[in-house]
Amino acid sequence: MSEAVELLLGTAKIDITPEQPVPLAGFGHRKGPFEGINRRLFVRVNVFEQGEGAARRRVLIAQGDIIWWGSERMEGIRLALGERFGIGASDIILSAQHTHGGPQTTTLFCDTLGLPDSAYLERLDGLLLRGVEEAVAGLEPVTAERGVGECRIGINRRKFVGGVMAMAPNFDGLFDPAVNVVRFRRGDGSAKAVFVHYACHPTTTNTNFVTSEYPGAAAERLEATLGCGTVVSFLQGCTGNIRPALHRENKFYAGSERDVARLGRALANEVERVLAMPMQPLAAAPVTGRRIVAQLPFQTVPTQAEIDGAIAQGGVRAEWGEKLRSPSGKLGTHIPFELTFIRLAEQLSFLAMDGEVVLEYGDYIKRLAGNRTLPMGYSNGMVGYVPTAAQIAEGGYEGKESAVYFALPAAFAPETEIIIRQAIEELIREED
Repeated sequence: MSEAVELLLGTAKIDITPEQPVPLAGFGHRKGPFEGINRRLFVRVNVFEQGEGAARRRVLIAQGDIIWWGSERMEGIRLALGERFGIGASDIILSAQHTHGGPQTTTLFCDTLGLPDSAYLERLDGLLLRGVEEAVAGLEPVTAERGVGECRIGINRRKFVGGVMAMAPNFDGLFDPAVNVVRFRRGDGSAKAVFVHYACHPTTTNTNFVTSEYPGAAAERLEATLGCGTVVSFLQGCTGNIRPALHRENKFYAGSERDVARLGRALANEVERVLAMPMQPLAAAPVTGRRIVAQLPFQTVPTQAEIDGAIAQGGVRAEWGEKLRSPSGKLGTHIPFELTFIRLAEQLSFLAMDGEVVLEYGDYIKRLAGNRTLPMGYSNGMVGYVPTAAQIAEGGYEGKESAVYFALPAAFAPETEIIIRQAIEELIREED
């Protein structure tokens, strides 16, 4: 391994709250533009740099208080980042914390999931680039350290009820309580940035109000407590089948903004506890970035007659049919699925994927890499839910029903899991 040089970091925090009321994304029952703002939305930008001149390498990890980054916009964003800042396509992770209290950020899904506003999408891209420019201007040497805590605000949401896979609290289902905390310190010891990695859907509340949800509440609390201009980025894990543990009588219920604050406070309290304890220093290492695009197969491809029949049904099935017929429709046998691997230091890497990836994949990544690599979903685009072979067979929302809302031709084929595991193994094996 080549000798590592010092790591530089520049940060920025940019307000991306819509200037005008627009529809929110993620819940089909909401109609019309949002009614107010409970918590403002931000994009938090972290640009890392190593080397000088032609040997210089920059890596971007940015986290947005949005539901996802639109796949159709990624090519333009990558081009702009490369031309303006010299950041390569494999050196980018745009992470969405997945709040359902923000605008729709893609045109590729059924309207039931939220109507996009073209002006907001253009503004979002511009604000991201402004944040990167600000971060590059503030590059300075940092050291990294890591600690791990536990937080139990989430629960597995897949459970057989009456022989049918339902969205219900599963106390025995897979759950990962780990909170990974990474602190980047300036030369004077102050915190320039903090990463908080955790896996739980930000679906505490479903009102028609803008909110950065519990990740935003936690980040706001931590930034206020730490001071010194510290930027706190929440990096969402593989949380496709994990949601906030708000339930009674074995059923989930929608919480309030008070619950958002409570869950955010619980997460922030644990992060503060970890930061107050001795943390593991992370030795410098050459920063690297790699990307694989796998092809995920669908079970079937609908015929034109089947699409016609769906359109005649009306409702979300009609939206599904119209999307498949559109020029940007995904009517094919496969869909590209991106996996991006970035190493920042010894014992610290990220493996980010562009889907609502279920926790089983995150668990596999952690076990395979010995916790050196932190798994992330909702990054660099969005294909839809990415289930395991067992979940595909079981059905339910993640395994089957969600395909309609994400305008996919059909549910994924069972061999999807093998393909994804092979891509994960290739990325992690290259690191070893």
